Amino acid sequence: MKEMKTLMIVNVLCVAAMMAFLAVVGPLIRALRMQEWHAGLSVALAGILWVVMARYWGKKSDRIGRKPILLIGVLGVGISYLFLAIFVDYALFNVPALAISLCMIVLVRGSIGVFYAAIPAVSSALIADKIDPQNRTGYMAKLGASNGIGMILGPALGGFLAVYGLQVPLYTFAILPMIAAFLVYKTIPKTPKHHVEEVPHPRWSDARLRLAMIAAFLTMYSVVTSQVCLGFFVLDTLALDASETAKVTGIILSLVGICFIVAQIFVSKQTRVTPHMWLRMGGSIAALGYGIISVTHTLIPLGIGFCVATFGMGFIFPAFQALAANNVSELEQGAAAGTVSSAQGMGMIVGPMASTLLYKIDPIVPFVFAAVAFALLVVFAFRKAHV
Repeated sequence: MKEMKTLMIVNVLCVAAMMAFLAVVGPLIRALRMQEWHAGLSVALAGILWVVMARYWGKKSDRIGRKPILLIGVLGVGISYLFLAIFVDYALFNVPALAISLCMIVLVRGSIGVFYAAIPAVSSALIADKIDPQNRTGYMAKLGASNGIGMILGPALGGFLAVYGLQVPLYTFAILPMIAAFLVYKTIPKTPKHHVEEVPHPRWSDARLRLAMIAAFLTMYSVVTSQVCLGFFVLDTLALDASETAKVTGIILSLVGICFIVAQIFVSKQTRVTPHMWLRMGGSIAALGYGIISVTHTLIPLGIGFCVATFGMGFIFPAFQALAANNVSELEQGAAAGTVSSAQGMGMIVGPMASTLLYKIDPIVPFVFAAVAFALLVVFAFRKAHV
C-alpha cells in the first residue's frame, strides 16, 4: 500500500501536535492567571468533540472520498494551532481578562478536537479500502505504532521547545500539520465518490461493532487511567517526595510509550493471527499487567506491571480497528471507523473522571477494575469468535 508511509507520517505529526499541548498547558494556565480546572475543561471538550465528530467525518468520507476529508482534518488542526499560537504569543505579553483567555483556549482547543477527529477515522477507513481482511491488523498496527511515536515525540519536543517561550512549541506544532497536509495533497490519490445515502450507516448499537467498540473504549480508558493515576500512585505507595515522584513517573511513562510501539511493530509483522486472537492475547496480558500493579508496593515491579499492561494493549489497538473493518461492507468503512474512534474518545473522557473517583476508594481500585475489565474482554472475545 503506497499511501501507508504518508498515513504514518501524517499520524505522527498530528498526534505529536495534539500531545504537545499537554507539555505546556500547566505553565500556560499559570502565565495567563487561569485555574487548573480551565485546563481540564479544554482537554475534556476536545475529547467530547472527538466523540461527536468522528462518526460525522467517517460517514462524510464514505460519500465524498477519503482524501478531501483527511485534508480538511489535517489543515484544520494546523490552522487551529496557528490561531492558538498567535493568541498565546499576544497574551503572554498582554494578559487579557480571564473570560477572554478561557473562551479562546477552550474554543481553539475544541476546534483542534473537531478536526483531529477526522484523521484516525479516515486513516483506518483508507487502510480498510486498500488492504484485504487477512492483512488489515498488521497495517492497523503500523498506524498504531506511528501514533505511539507521536505520543512520545509531542510532549518531549514540546517541553524542550518551551524553554524558548511557551508560544514556540505552539508555532512549531502549527507548522507540522501543514507539512502533513502537503504530503496528503501530493501523495494520496483521489478516491471515487459513493452515492450511499440510501445505505444505512452502522449505529452505535450495531451488533457487528459491539466487540470492537468495547475494546476501543476499555483500552483508551485504561491508557488514560494509567496516565492520570500513575503519579498519585507512585507518591502514595512508594512514599517518594515530589521531585522523585516526577522523575519516576516520567521514566515509567517513557518505558510505557516504548512498549506500546514495540507491541505494535510486533503485531505488524504477524500475518496469520486473527483480530479475535490478538484481542484474547492482548486482554490476557493487559489483565496480568494491571494485576501486578495492584499487588506491588515497590518500584521495579510497578514499572514491570505498567510495561506488561501496555504491551497487551498494544495488541488490542490494531485488533479492534481491523475487527470493525472486517465486519462491515465496503460502503460502511468510514462510518465504522468513525464509530470505533468515537468509542476511543469516550474512553478518553470517562477515564479521568472514573479513575480518580475509584482512586479515592483505594489507590489499587482503578487498576483492579482495569484487570477485571480486560479479563472480561477476553471472555467476550472467546464467545464472539465462536458465534
